[in-house]
Amino acid sequence: MAMEKKLTGSFAELERRLESRLERHTGVMVEALRSEIRVVAEQYGSIVKKLEEHDRRFDRVDLRFDRIDLEFSAMKTALFDTSHRVDDHETRIRKLELTK
Repeated sequence: MAMEKKLTGSFAELERRLESRLERHTGVMVEALRSEIRVVAEQYGSIVKKLEEHDRRFDRVDLRFDRIDLEFSAMKTALFDTSHRVDDHETRIRKLELTK
């Protein structure tokens, strides 16, 4: 019986020691994971900032293209109008030449 109590006490002590080691090990693992998660979160935040910056740059480029498109449309309209005026002048000049 004394031997049985001694073994039970030894097992209980061994179990407490194992639990203590497991708790420390788990704590170390959790802290390592927290550290890695922090790094990933910081990198994610940095990536998001860069993407937002690129979005703003693309918005500015889009505005520039819109302005260029408007200017090009205005130039086409002016060219078309000028072309009609030249055609009209040629017609009038031919008429004058034919009446001479």
